[in-house]
Amino acid sequence: MGTRSGWSRGAAVAVAVCAIVFLPSLLDADPADPAPPSVGHTNFLSPHVRPIAVHGGLVYAANTPSDTVDVIDAATDQVIARIAVGIDPVTVAVRPDGKEVWVSNHISDSVSVIDTDPASATYHQVIATIGDFDPITHATRFDEPAGIAFASDAKAYVALSSQDQIAIVDVATRSVTGHLDINAQDPRAIAVHGDRLFVLPFESNNQTQLSGCLAPALDPKCTFDVVAHVLEENDVLSEGYVSDLIREPAIPDRDLYVFDTGTDTLVEIVDTLGTLLYGIAIDSTGKIFVAQTDARNDANGLTGTAGHGLAELENRAFLNRITVVDGCMSGSCGAPQFIDLEPLPPVHPAPGMALATPFGIRVTPDDATVVATAAGSHKLFTLDPATGAVLGRADVGYVPRGLVLDTNGAATHAWVLNAVDNSVSKVDLTSPSNPVVLATIPLED
Repeated sequence: MGTRSGWSRGAAVAVAVCAIVFLPSLLDADPADPAPPSVGHTNFLSPHVRPIAVHGGLVYAANTPSDTVDVIDAATDQVIARIAVGIDPVTVAVRPDGKEVWVSNHISDSVSVIDTDPASATYHQVIATIGDFDPITHATRFDEPAGIAFASDAKAYVALSSQDQIAIVDVATRSVTGHLDINAQDPRAIAVHGDRLFVLPFESNNQTQLSGCLAPALDPKCTFDVVAHVLEENDVLSEGYVSDLIREPAIPDRDLYVFDTGTDTLVEIVDTLGTLLYGIAIDSTGKIFVAQTDARNDANGLTGTAGHGLAELENRAFLNRITVVDGCMSGSCGAPQFIDLEPLPPVHPAPGMALATPFGIRVTPDDATVVATAAGSHKLFTLDPATGAVLGRADVGYVPRGLVLDTNGAATHAWVLNAVDNSVSKVDLTSPSNPVVLATIPLED
């Protein structure tokens, strides 16, 4: 695993929390009390990309704490199979012909291939495990896989989030045949439309940083001399230093990478989409919708010289948005357009109306409705893509991240993977202005 793994950082935090929160309860525990049930690694919230898929009347959901893919009968809403995969499954993708489901295992550094051909003797079994190792050191070259997208039945792409690369995989041989370099941090969400591959770096940039005195023309105030503090006097703690945040246009802001799937060459990079880029969906015309949060780092940027704080930030660290990019299929991508899901500061959303952390996102095949999840508000919501108006919303489980649609031209049902609840919500979308939760299916962990 790479050192930037969310799992690695989360492990340290989880240990600290356990020591603080659970130790008193252990001291007071009655030895006669039964032992707590054994569960999977439920303390870790993994970097899900598209952790749920639907095919042939079945729903395939990543049961991340259990290291399985759970299969749900869409007609009965019952779990009918549990397929063991690698450690920390975060993405589930159906091959275009429907005969395989691929699962990226973020901690195992692998992709599990599940046979989904009902006529096969190995139906619903893992028939291959894809990885890539250095022949000399045996170290992985397939570190922390995240998103999966198919260019065809013969060719797949896998985002290697900690390597800042996209692996090109030959489906027939199950081998990595090349890499696409992403000069931005943590590529996760990827999608193919026509002859284009679209890649989102999760930890994108918005051109804000500490005032570091490295470019006087852009940073005339020079409130924090980074050379002095880091290089010349690095044996002295910088406690109490004065520093502001600045917006520096010279900082690269690479948000959307566009590749030609025929030649695997870079076509274009689009900037200024947002800061944390969670999900991508593309309509039938090639219009791109990105679920993202945009950090307001410089709204209270004079933290050092003027003592700015939450008042200047107006208690809104992020803007919750959908970014729309058009034109990528017919030439150069157009300038990003933004759909604000909440009133802009200083106005705040009414209680219960926030749509925090837009995460999973899909477009109905008729292009009439955008369906998305608000992971921080535990909601599914629908949008009019033409006007950006929120049409309807429904409360689902805690931290909904995965989203897939059952469709018949228009949307009929949405299936939502709730990461913290470890459950799947089935939502009726026949009326986009009034989505209704029909069932909640627990996943055993």
